[in-house]
Amino acid sequence: MFKKGNNIFNLLIIVLSIFMTSSINVVNAAEGTDTPVASQANSDDSTGGSGTAATTPTTKKDWGSQLVTKVQLLNADKKPQSSFNLYEDITAYWEFATPTGGVNEGDTMTFDVPKQLTITGDQKNVPVTELAGGNQIGTASLSKAKRQVTVVFNKYAANKSKNDTVTGSIYVGTRWDTTQVSQNTKVPIDWNVTGEAINDNDSTTSSTVNPDPGQPLDPKELIGKNGTFEDIHGNTIHWVVRVNYKGEKINDAIYKDTIGHDQALLNDAEHPITIYSATPDYTAGTLTEDKTDNKFSDLKATTDANGFTVNFGTLTQPAMIEYYTSITDTDNKLSSYANTGDLLSNKDEISNYTVNQAYTTLGSDARTSDQVTSIMGHKLWQVLPDTKLPDSVTINLIQNGNAATHYAQQTVTADSNWSYAFNNLPKYDSNGNAYKYTVQEVPIDGFVSVSDSTNYDITNISKSIRKDMKVKKVWVDNNNPNRPKQIFVNLYDDKHNNVSSIDPSIKQLTLDDSNNWSGIFKNVPVSPTGHWYYSGSIATADNKSSMPAEYFELQKDNSNGARTDITIYNKLATSLTVTKDWNDNNNKNRPTEVKVQLYANDNGEGDKPLGEPVTLNEANHWSHKFGAVLDEDPTKPADPTNKLPKYDDKNKEIKYSAKEVSVPTDYSEKDTIDADGTNETITNTLDNIDDKTTSFKATKVWADNDTVKNHPDVQVQLLANGVASGAPITLSDKTSWSHTWENLPESDDNGAIKYSVKEIKVAGYTSAITYNDSQTQATITNTPTTPAGDKTSLNVQKIWNDNNNKDNLRPDKVVVHLFADNKDTGKSVTLTADNSWKGSFTDLDKGPAYTVNEDSVNNYSTKITKNSDTDFTITNTHTPKTPVTPSDDKTHLNINKVWADNNNKDNLRPDKVVVHLFADNKDTGKSVILNANNKWRGSFTDLDKDKIYTISEDSVSNYSTNITKNSDTDFTITNTQTSKTPVTPTNDKTSLHVTKIWNDNNNEDNIRPNKVIVHLFKNGVAFGDAISLNSQNNWSYTWNNLDKNNNYTVQEDSVAGYTTSQITNSNNIVITNIHTSKTPANPGNPSNSNNSDNPPSNPFVPSTPDTNYDRLPQTGAQAINIAYTIIGFIILGLTSIFIFRRKNA
Repeated sequence: MFKKGNNIFNLLIIVLSIFMTSSINVVNAAEGTDTPVASQANSDDSTGGSGTAATTPTTKKDWGSQLVTKVQLLNADKKPQSSFNLYEDITAYWEFATPTGGVNEGDTMTFDVPKQLTITGDQKNVPVTELAGGNQIGTASLSKAKRQVTVVFNKYAANKSKNDTVTGSIYVGTRWDTTQVSQNTKVPIDWNVTGEAINDNDSTTSSTVNPDPGQPLDPKELIGKNGTFEDIHGNTIHWVVRVNYKGEKINDAIYKDTIGHDQALLNDAEHPITIYSATPDYTAGTLTEDKTDNKFSDLKATTDANGFTVNFGTLTQPAMIEYYTSITDTDNKLSSYANTGDLLSNKDEISNYTVNQAYTTLGSDARTSDQVTSIMGHKLWQVLPDTKLPDSVTINLIQNGNAATHYAQQTVTADSNWSYAFNNLPKYDSNGNAYKYTVQEVPIDGFVSVSDSTNYDITNISKSIRKDMKVKKVWVDNNNPNRPKQIFVNLYDDKHNNVSSIDPSIKQLTLDDSNNWSGIFKNVPVSPTGHWYYSGSIATADNKSSMPAEYFELQKDNSNGARTDITIYNKLATSLTVTKDWNDNNNKNRPTEVKVQLYANDNGEGDKPLGEPVTLNEANHWSHKFGAVLDEDPTKPADPTNKLPKYDDKNKEIKYSAKEVSVPTDYSEKDTIDADGTNETITNTLDNIDDKTTSFKATKVWADNDTVKNHPDVQVQLLANGVASGAPITLSDKTSWSHTWENLPESDDNGAIKYSVKEIKVAGYTSAITYNDSQTQATITNTPTTPAGDKTSLNVQKIWNDNNNKDNLRPDKVVVHLFADNKDTGKSVTLTADNSWKGSFTDLDKGPAYTVNEDSVNNYSTKITKNSDTDFTITNTHTPKTPVTPSDDKTHLNINKVWADNNNKDNLRPDKVVVHLFADNKDTGKSVILNANNKWRGSFTDLDKDKIYTISEDSVSNYSTNITKNSDTDFTITNTQTSKTPVTPTNDKTSLHVTKIWNDNNNEDNIRPNKVIVHLFKNGVAFGDAISLNSQNNWSYTWNNLDKNNNYTVQEDSVAGYTTSQITNSNNIVITNIHTSKTPANPGNPSNSNNSDNPPSNPFVPSTPDTNYDRLPQTGAQAINIAYTIIGFIILGLTSIFIFRRKNA
């Protein structure tokens, strides 16, 4: 009895144990990861119920470089540049954007610094900011050992990226690594990125390394300097100074070195300040220290708080100085460290030089710079002998024109020969904009102070020397009634300074009829050495320096160069716009450009050429305007075709015209000028042109019962009255085996032209040509010929399955060998793009069994398909290396939009398009919006793998739509403009768009037809003519002007080897043809493998490594544990009652 009860009890325990075991949840911990994905109990009732809710923390992901959208090399002004000097500062710049679905807090991006760039030290925890708004979205670190930048996203980036794209940037300030690059070479930049950046047109993929502008040395150099970072941490800088490379005699030569920011001068046994004599090589442009025969070994440097000084005395040869500085703030390193050297002679500043030594810095938005600059200048005196000069003058340094608050100030005296220098000035503001520095003198009584715009010198002129300046205005406009009633004339010096601002006593002149358009500037200060001269400049009534409208200015000096008597001529301007017109029925052989010469006919003296001919072409719309530039750049040679006076000096009108330099062959020229002489049309008419034209179409048909899959390309010659016309054209499967010649003349001098075609003979075929009744279409039928005797041939075609050579690995050629009965025949053919990757073996004996073999192609797998005994296809497959999808049971779908509308020339492209997702032909309700902000790209993520996904796009007015399925996870939508004028359906009309999608692994089995036929049905009844979808119309078609309030459907003719499905979304119908490849999948490479050689194509999901997982118990599911325990006790109680009753019984 009890034995039986014990047995029952034991069984109960086993059952209860099973229940209890099943209540323990199991999670996977990836080996080698820091954080296992485990459920945690949450004491907050976030679900609105009375129980506890469990939350699952997300695993931190490293997105690698796939979020990077742009990579560039920038110059000091933070602008992209295609070449850099060997030692020039370079900014390596990355832009990035978060993916659809966003990132999580703690997620990282890691990308490499190109090996061509140098890294001097590590950087840690640098803030990363958002491009729009400047909010911090994470931190960045730079590892010198790994040559990597790591970005860690913060909570702000995680929250915002769930609903909006977060964009940011990172930059590294650096230079060329001279161990990796050589000057005068173009080097590729190894970014090693996998995101959108590799396809961005603005990304820098290569750069030219220019020679160091400092090598060879300038033979006139007085000071030069360079620096290098010494220790492994980059905290010590070794500086080398070159003094007097020119080798001239410098009396009382003193070199002063001013140490830059965040540096301390080192002067100890390990870091001495050493002065050498040096030997120049002016041929090689080098300078070498005299270490064995140092003539300056006794010289010592004198140090102070700002740097050091070396007193050379009389210096007659080159010298070199070596010294060291240490970086004082190693936690916040600058982007560059600078020092400035000054060379004085008799206390006069004769040379000033600043060097910026770039340090590898890390930052965000690439807008700050720590570079410095320096300026030097002299006070010059233009005075009479014995003029008493002041004891000193005060020079103010002005930054960005802010004269009210000078940036720095110096007192200058005759002891320094009136020279001054401002050293180690900030070169850029916080936004990367260069500061503009000028100097200004505090006014001195009795002198006029003038700054030189070409340097930082200031010249003082004594006010005691003065002259009068005459000005007269002459109008050359045939008494134009619209000329200004008065003008204002200001006086300017040769430095373009308004003299009134220098000497307020010099007043502006007003010229008009009352003073006969003449005036005098009284008591103008003049340089006694004659180095100064003056010119008048016209101002309009609003007192601004500008020319009266429609006039240009010429000046004449009547004082033999003294500029004291000036006549200002204002000439009324005109222009001539010349336009080229072609009357040749869009002749394809017309010239791509013509040259046109401008002529002027003054006073009936005949046409005289002006300036050089100009070129007319498509780029300038075959048009040019002479006389369009009245305000020429004074630094460039004057162009006589820019300023065209309407009248000569005698007020006679000048006639302008333009003529072709050479009339194109087979064309005649006709010139037409409008009444006011400002517009000319040059019309070129093709000789013997007839307004009536025709076209002729040739179509190729292969009569071989589809036994051959890979037909060779053929060439066809057009004949006009039996004579070859133009070059032969090529027919192939890419042209759908047809071609149409357009704009053919219907007749010539001998009457109507009869067109025909002739095919260049195709080996193994005979051809027959038939024509339609109107002799405008020819059908060329090729029938296989029976090989002579016991001979045959074999055709072979190459197919590339590599996403259009995305990874640029496809070779230029492949070699295919012929085997007969498994023995190498020694025959081979080379397949290239030039022969459309097709080839043939001919004159083969019929008996043997022929096969082909291909030389190994790196990075590709090879599949050889025997279509028939004489026809083979070789498919080479390479899967581009794109990021993998981490989830085994989830997938994604990427969409890329392509616009075929000539860069939106007609401005019809919409601001956005909406794309819908379908699963097993049912609308999922999910959609994405594509627009310019997301570069017309989008993704659907977290999709179940066990469904077939397709997409549909809302109808886009004025465009046809073609949807291409590149793979199960990658679609391209091409919108092709169909009209130059927006098509707006009327209120009672509608349209219907149909698009064909092929799901056949890129036609792997080569059975896709050239076209499919689709029928339109209105309320279930066939309506209109059937249409053909093919590659020429992007497998899409739109029916317009359909009556509304009717039910429209479509039906496709059956396609052999394919199953068909339809998706209807509003006015869009997508027909998908599905064919399953006959080639079985390799069981050793399952499709969900994370093999790095065959990754999925989603660029927004990080890779999940192949990892062995440990099984860890999850103890947090309390509710289900309690439930199972209660059930166990109930079963135990019932069993006890059962045993008790049996015992009593």
